Amino acid sequence: MSGTNPVFLVRKAKKSSGQKDAVLWCCDDFESANATLDYLLIKSGAKLKDYFKAVATNFPVVNELPPEGELSLTFCDFYQLGSDNMTWAQIPGVTLPSSEAVAAARQRIVDGVDTETGEVLEDHTETFGNENNAVKPGDLPAYAYNVNGELMEEVEKEMNQPVARMSERHRILSQLILDDAFSHHVTPVQLAEVSRLELDMSNSYIQDMLLACHNVPAIQKLDTPNLWKFTDAFKRIFPQDKRHTLHLMMNFAQAFVDTEYIDRGLLVKEWVKGNRVSEINRTPSGANAGGGNKTDRLTPLTKTGLEYEIALGLIARNKEFDIYSPSFEIDVEANAIINLSRSGEDNVLDEFIATCKLFEEMPGGMDYSRACNVATVKTTPEELFKSPFRHREYLNRVMTETDHAHPDEIIVDIACGRSSMPMPQKVTAEEVNKILAASRGDYVEGISDPNDPKWVKTESSQQTTQPEKATDGVFDAATLIKNSSTHGTKKDPETTSNVQVQETNGDEKQAGDALYTGESNLGNGEEADAGEQAILNQSQAETHQNADSVNHSEPEAQQNAPETQLDEPAPEWPSYFEPGRYEGVPNDVYHAANGISSTMVKDARVSLMYYDGRHVSKTIKKERSKVLDMGNLVHALALQPEILDEEFSIEPVIPEGALTTTATIRAVIDDYNNGLPVQLSADDIKRFLEEYNATLPQPISLGDDVTQTGESYMSLPPEFQRVDEGQKVTAAKMKACIREYNATLPAQMKTSGSRDTLLEQLAIINPDLVAQEAQKPQPLKVSGTKADLIQAVKSVKPDTVFADELLDAWRENPGDKILVTRQQYATALAIQSALYAHPEAGKLLQNPTRAVEVSYFGIDDDTGLEIRVRPDVELEYEGLRIGFDLKTISMWDVKEDALKSRLHREITMRDYHLSAGMYCNVADLDKFAWIFVNKDEGYHWVAVVWASESLLELGKLEYRQTIRSIANAMDTGEWPAPITEDYTDELNDYDLRRLDALREMA
Repeated sequence: MSGTNPVFLVRKAKKSSGQKDAVLWCCDDFESANATLDYLLIKSGAKLKDYFKAVATNFPVVNELPPEGELSLTFCDFYQLGSDNMTWAQIPGVTLPSSEAVAAARQRIVDGVDTETGEVLEDHTETFGNENNAVKPGDLPAYAYNVNGELMEEVEKEMNQPVARMSERHRILSQLILDDAFSHHVTPVQLAEVSRLELDMSNSYIQDMLLACHNVPAIQKLDTPNLWKFTDAFKRIFPQDKRHTLHLMMNFAQAFVDTEYIDRGLLVKEWVKGNRVSEINRTPSGANAGGGNKTDRLTPLTKTGLEYEIALGLIARNKEFDIYSPSFEIDVEANAIINLSRSGEDNVLDEFIATCKLFEEMPGGMDYSRACNVATVKTTPEELFKSPFRHREYLNRVMTETDHAHPDEIIVDIACGRSSMPMPQKVTAEEVNKILAASRGDYVEGISDPNDPKWVKTESSQQTTQPEKATDGVFDAATLIKNSSTHGTKKDPETTSNVQVQETNGDEKQAGDALYTGESNLGNGEEADAGEQAILNQSQAETHQNADSVNHSEPEAQQNAPETQLDEPAPEWPSYFEPGRYEGVPNDVYHAANGISSTMVKDARVSLMYYDGRHVSKTIKKERSKVLDMGNLVHALALQPEILDEEFSIEPVIPEGALTTTATIRAVIDDYNNGLPVQLSADDIKRFLEEYNATLPQPISLGDDVTQTGESYMSLPPEFQRVDEGQKVTAAKMKACIREYNATLPAQMKTSGSRDTLLEQLAIINPDLVAQEAQKPQPLKVSGTKADLIQAVKSVKPDTVFADELLDAWRENPGDKILVTRQQYATALAIQSALYAHPEAGKLLQNPTRAVEVSYFGIDDDTGLEIRVRPDVELEYEGLRIGFDLKTISMWDVKEDALKSRLHREITMRDYHLSAGMYCNVADLDKFAWIFVNKDEGYHWVAVVWASESLLELGKLEYRQTIRSIANAMDTGEWPAPITEDYTDELNDYDLRRLDALREMA
């Protein structure tokens, strides 16, 4: 026989035949073994029609196994197939022949000698054939028993076996058979299953997996928990009910051990989705660089491939080619750029290096399509790479692609050179901001008149009044600003960046990280100072009003002439922020920066599993909510009204005279039609045609019978009476003559049909009249959809303004801004007015010495983790640093007596105190307060709530405890769910009292 695996075949006999089931095994392929079985059956006198087809089963390891290649008709008397129809098992209650033979053999053996044959047998066991001389239990040494007097030999058979001491293959299989979690030990039943799987050569799935793991030695170095994670991932990626190639199994095993522990979850998810990535790409700051997703490429993007596409983008500026199939010359030139060996005096190589660096630092930079990468690099303004910050800002604006597998055709055309359009991008509003600032009374270079007398500086006395201190460490807001720059004290100019307010609602969920909604307006320091001085120069009598904001009223203060403005280079933000204070950091830079924010700590307080889904594996996505948009709007109006038009698109005001409804549009059409010259109606045209027909010779009737036909025939002119004398006169001949005569008459005009049909008839007899009619303007249709009516009006009055078009243009939102309806805007303005009118909050929010959205980066002392915070507002007064957060809430139904307790619960339940403690630690704040404003329409009350020392201490301790939990989860890789153990639900005090009351009533 050949050296192939043994095949065990069974042919079950049909019940009607009365035959026994036949089995045969041999080391051959299935077809050869099947042919051998059929041959032996026929040779034994059986008929194949009495048997079902042969079936291959698992190979049984029993004493009753027939010799190889021999037919057995008795094997099925002792064994039967199990429920899987593959595994053989002994028939219950049947005595095996081997047991009887062994018993008979034992009776023939005395002192190791067969009494029948005289053969001396080898003593395989101490008691084989000589039970009288066997070692009795009482004769064994003490170490053979446990403390309970049980034989250790028997006890060890039921003991769990440690996985760490198993062989390579057994370790892998021991974790493969587990479903819920890893185990450091296996039971005897599990060990038997492991041994069976290892020896089951017909299970190609198990054998391929073991072979793949054997070819990746690092798999054997995994500890038991990680080995179970590998096998669990293996089963999810390669289901056992499907066939898989060996090289894919080996690739996954190698990728698993090569990937950092924290990234293995992402790697498994990519493989489960079908993306056969070999690694998880990271930026230098540790963010996910992307890659492995479906794009317009045939293969996954690598870093070398990304460099190649950047080089193609630089070449595409001067050449047109297919980016998906570049020519050999383009390929050579691209490789020259990648190898930095391109010759020339331009800055292509410098720009290539700078662009590659930005793409490597960009989170998700390897997710974009080839078309987007090439088009972005191609359309980047030359020399922009010399300013990394502006270069990064440009990339953030134009790289807005969402469907990476099917890029926009416009982007593909730009990349291939078929279109000269620029890349779609967010439009900045710097010029609009300057105009708005000038309208508020600020000095703006290039718009304001520096010779205006109001910019002349006058001296005013300084006040040195000390602040009044209220009880419980709370400062009176009125005294905090008495010595501020509004009263003569010089302060550093503020630098602000755009970020939203975190809004609360009685039943809303905790908001996540602030969403980036606009670009920072980063001017130079002198401009910022001039802007602040312009605010100081406003007097209460010279209040300016902006159409998109509320009135601002400032006290009289110092005035000075503007200084010459000097342009300074835009700041270049680092990819890694060292611990310290940073002003003017844009939103996208801050949220992509290193460190754990206070919002991330709050997510970890929900549960570490939730933190993992939001910030590690990023499987939980949070969408922007309408509540959050209102918070942004209130924040912008209260703290940064100058950025309003950058981030928000306000619903346009419908101008007077604009057409709004279908009725107004029809009224315009009716007015237009009534002013047109009167046109011929269908009845008028019909009358003209009938009058013309009356002047024509009338055709002769054919007649209804022979008599009438004869009369008509006789009325014909003689030349048409063609029936000769002597011929038989028939009705058919007479009708033929009548038809011949009628054919010579002028045709009658049709007098039925539509107006256009009648006009065509009238044009035949009176073309001049029809030509005059055609010169008259056509009336507009007054039926159809509203869109049809709008198009009709625009055809004659193109300057007409339609409300629908204004609103549609606003809803299209070309600037990708937050849409704000007029009602929402009115509500936000009312909230702003309530904040500014509040005696305490108004002074704090309008204090020109405040700093808005300053970023702080630090290191946690306990864990060494990087952390970052960004309070809404901060003030520095008399050496005290005070922070504020602006919160919008909805408590319209809370009674006055319960408001303070409800606000306290709002602070603690939403972990505002935790953020405050984190702010005070990282930003070195001495005091902290919240400015709450109720957002319900028409009910905008304001409350300034100061955090007590004990509340801040609680927040600091809780955030530090959470940071330690995050660090421990990062070290162990375990992100537990909020509930990990079963528990018994107990009655609280209220329910216990109800229970006692019901017991007494029973």
